[in-house]
Amino acid sequence: MDTKQDSTRFIVTVSVLSVLSVALGLQQSSVAQEKSSTAKERIGIYDSRAVAIAWAGSPAHEKKLGQLMAEYKKAKDAGDLETVAKLEAEGKAGQARLHKQGFSTAPVDDILAHISTALPEIQKSTGVRAIVSKWDEAGLKQHPGAETVDVTMRLVDALQPNERQRKTAVDIQKSKPISLEQAKKISD
Repeated sequence: MDTKQDSTRFIVTVSVLSVLSVALGLQQSSVAQEKSSTAKERIGIYDSRAVAIAWAGSPAHEKKLGQLMAEYKKAKDAGDLETVAKLEAEGKAGQARLHKQGFSTAPVDDILAHISTALPEIQKSTGVRAIVSKWDEAGLKQHPGAETVDVTMRLVDALQPNERQRKTAVDIQKSKPISLEQAKKISD
């Protein structure tokens, strides 16, 4: 009889342990899911002024300017006043846009397009889900409560600016941007 009771106790003990093991596993799984669902979102933020300043000293910008200057010279030499006027207007508009981007808070999406292949690696290496200008209030509101990681210099370096422009990109971050209205008044 003792053997039969011992056998029954053993079966009951194993059954209880199995039920407890399953319950504990479910509880741990629930805790893991809760932790992952409450993990704080991380977004990369950047100072768009630094990006614009780095762009102005980048090889891609220099190449673009060189092409525009060659087109301008060719049109001028050919006496094509319509193309000359068009290129002059394009140059002035580009300079005005850079003033708003480099000294104020205008978006730099056109510049970021030149390093679009580098953006996924920047996101991966910093563990951020999105990259948003620190001046883009609407963009930031899409990520309420997100932890922010400054990725400004990663973006700057991806543009490969010359040393002077890189230093200026670092320095501009130490001051507040001017208003867009003030930036529109800059002339050179």
